[in-house]
Amino acid sequence: MSDLPCDEVKRSLNAFLDGEVEAADADVIRAHVAACEPCMDDLEVRAALRRILQRCCCAVRAPETLRARVVTQITVSRSWYWQI
Repeated sequence: MSDLPCDEVKRSLNAFLDGEVEAADADVIRAHVAACEPCMDDLEVRAALRRILQRCCCAVRAPETLRARVVTQITVSRSWYWQI
């Protein structure tokens, strides 16, 4: 990931904000964003949206029955995937 065009940087911004990109890739994204106002604006909007969602949505916890169904479905999906 070096000398990335804006469209590639923008595709990576959510993973970047989640800390899901390699350190070297994060450095390249940081450098690009620091030098590119449109990408900086996009990053700031995404970061602000995440903060709003965390503030609004973290106070509400999914019902235990829903949580159990989701965990069951994930387990079933994973076991099916590994059988392929």
